[in-house]
Amino acid sequence: MKKIIYLSALPLGLLSLAVMQAARAADETVLAPVEIKGDVLGSSSDESVRTFAGSRSVITSQDLKKPSVRGLDDALQRVPGIKIFDETGTGALPQISVRGLYESRSGRIQALSDGIPLALAPYGQTGLSLFPMTIAAVDRVDIVRGGAAVQYGPNNVGGVINFISPPIPREWTTNLSEKTTFNAGGRQLFDTYLGTGGYVTDNLGLQLDINTVNGEYGREHSDTNIQNYRLRGQWNIDDDSDLSFGVQHYRAALDLSGALSVKDYKDNPRQSTRPLDSFDGNTDRAWGTYTRNLGAHGPFDNVEFSWTNFASKSYRNFVVGLPFTPDGTAVTKQDGPRDFRVWGTEPKLSMSIDGDKVNQTWLLGARYERETIDYRVDREALATGVSSVFRDWHFDDEAKAAYLSNAIKLFDNRLTITPGVRYENASMVYHDGVTGTANTNQSMEWLPGLSVGFQATDQWYVYANAQRSLRPPQVTQIVKEGSVGAELAWNYETGVRYTPWDGLRVDLGLYRIDFKDQIEYNATLDRYQNLGSTRHQGVETEVFWTPSALRNLDLHASFAYLDAKQRSGQYAGNEVPYASRQQLTMDSRLHFAQHWTWTADGLYVSKAYTDAANSGQEDASASVGPLPAYWVFNTGLEREFKLRDKSVLTASAGVSNLFDRQYYMRGIDTSPWGRQPAPERAVTLGVNYRF
Repeated sequence: MKKIIYLSALPLGLLSLAVMQAARAADETVLAPVEIKGDVLGSSSDESVRTFAGSRSVITSQDLKKPSVRGLDDALQRVPGIKIFDETGTGALPQISVRGLYESRSGRIQALSDGIPLALAPYGQTGLSLFPMTIAAVDRVDIVRGGAAVQYGPNNVGGVINFISPPIPREWTTNLSEKTTFNAGGRQLFDTYLGTGGYVTDNLGLQLDINTVNGEYGREHSDTNIQNYRLRGQWNIDDDSDLSFGVQHYRAALDLSGALSVKDYKDNPRQSTRPLDSFDGNTDRAWGTYTRNLGAHGPFDNVEFSWTNFASKSYRNFVVGLPFTPDGTAVTKQDGPRDFRVWGTEPKLSMSIDGDKVNQTWLLGARYERETIDYRVDREALATGVSSVFRDWHFDDEAKAAYLSNAIKLFDNRLTITPGVRYENASMVYHDGVTGTANTNQSMEWLPGLSVGFQATDQWYVYANAQRSLRPPQVTQIVKEGSVGAELAWNYETGVRYTPWDGLRVDLGLYRIDFKDQIEYNATLDRYQNLGSTRHQGVETEVFWTPSALRNLDLHASFAYLDAKQRSGQYAGNEVPYASRQQLTMDSRLHFAQHWTWTADGLYVSKAYTDAANSGQEDASASVGPLPAYWVFNTGLEREFKLRDKSVLTASAGVSNLFDRQYYMRGIDTSPWGRQPAPERAVTLGVNYRF
């Protein structure tokens, strides 16, 4: 089967030409599309996951379609090692932490959409303060927590999360769906989806996705309007080459309920005391990937080439009231508009040598990327109406990367050793329009990696890997005087996958992350410095079981134990903020009476501290203090109706937070002080018609 890679920004004129030429070639015979053999992520199939030399989990299409799953971040928190700080209950502004590595707006993960970076600026601003994904337009999610740093960078210390689109069907298929979530206080959220696509000729497939989310997410001041429009295409040009492409327009406008004081939280956790807070953002994205099998050249038995281009133009703005005190009255309204323009190109060459005793696959790739960022902050005194420009920053970023790896297969391909190295060179030029200050920050690093995978028997697969990762300094970190280098970390993993028989699999992994160069702000010197050092280590395990006596029952459980410690500064030895030690998930799926499916799952997360001092009590503004441990249970029921014309109607009902557990996060980003209430119990009714 061909792996489709969606990569970047072909001009629209070229896309139109591709469609026209494909239409003329309707009567040609088409073979399976080219697959680049050296790609680490591969197809995310069950087989590729079982033989991947690192920690890896896949959220399947069935898991995403559970009636009780409210959004992508809701689905992600059921993966071992991933913790979610839920701000909206919609997944529109995800707060994702992996293995205790947390930063506002999921700043310490490498998020991809079909292999394309999702961050507004993959080098200059890694956070997902605009997240152009909706759950209805995603088929599955591939989470690689280790072993992918050489090919997928930067900002991969916490791993790589790839959101994968549904494949374009051979026969034209249309899906219409509506999900309505009934929240506390009589507030509803409507998720409407139209997906239609198929092959218009023998070798040209098109897919249109339209997804809107409207309503309220469960609290006062929570109006939501999300629009996601996407067109994808697959053109199989001839027997050896193909082109994948796409364009997208995404827009989100949200009222943000914000955090509450302790008193207000106890009185009514569904209220909002921050009427000024809101978010508005939009992005236009385009991407394209050309792949070709070049055949045998020189000493190589097979040579394959791919070339990806991607581009985006984005805007986002948070409006907040100041001060942040949740029980106070705002005296200042602050706007934070930012504009982003990104363009990148990435050629990749895979070369295979098949020998009698040793097989090798060389992968050589490079990336060039340009980013421009306009970062403005305006403040208005509410008493007088007088406005002023607080910040006016401009950034021009240029990044160059190259990587080389060699997968060496020995002992009848049972042992695979893959050494590799990545080189990153990122330059960030900064200019302050208010003060006239300007400087340049340069990051140049060699990032080696080594992974080993061994199929010891048909039942046992053993792996180990070590890799060096980095994240360049972010836009808010290089504006102060002083030299700030890239954040660097070493990641180590070892683990086993045990499959004693069909229907049972046990994954067990150990990991350690030595983060030696986290960037911290020095208030005394008024500058950012590479001071922070943390160590994250732990155990992650998953069990997948379909009992042989009950083949219509699927069981899954996962457990993660995390020991994350600060190793430098005043609070050396304390736990890393927001890092919970234990996380447990359990879920089941039962198919019965032919067309019925019942699902149930539970999630436990242990307590965590929210400041470096590990304060055991909340302060007056509730800006520090421990986060409580919590259990959350969800359940759902689904019925499929197969109609005479081969169309399928599916109806579902789900309950999230079944026992209405009340718990909270600490204030998030633009509302950092106080308690951020987690979503309460909600009921979701859904219907999907496929024809």
